[in-house]
Amino acid sequence: MNDIRTRPLMTHNLLRAYGAKPAAEPRQGGFGALLEQTLQRVNEKQQAAGLAVDQAIRGEAQDLHRVMIAQEEASITFELMMEVRNKLLEAYQQIMQMQV
Repeated sequence: MNDIRTRPLMTHNLLRAYGAKPAAEPRQGGFGALLEQTLQRVNEKQQAAGLAVDQAIRGEAQDLHRVMIAQEEASITFELMMEVRNKLLEAYQQIMQMQV
């Protein structure tokens, strides 16, 4: 899995690097920041599992148990992220069906 990055923060930093003044500072807290941190953690777990598998294939892994644990951690965190996404979509759909 490739690195997951947020476009607003990158755009903000690029504008500052080239001397342009961004419209507003990106917010540091809130739900968006929590979501970004969570996605980064899931991505890190996926990359760590991929590295552990690569090392096992090349014969560099010292302990096969650690490779399996890394795989399971990556799998569980990804499944959890997908379930949270599903619940968020379900909540959004219910809100959109509400009559005002």
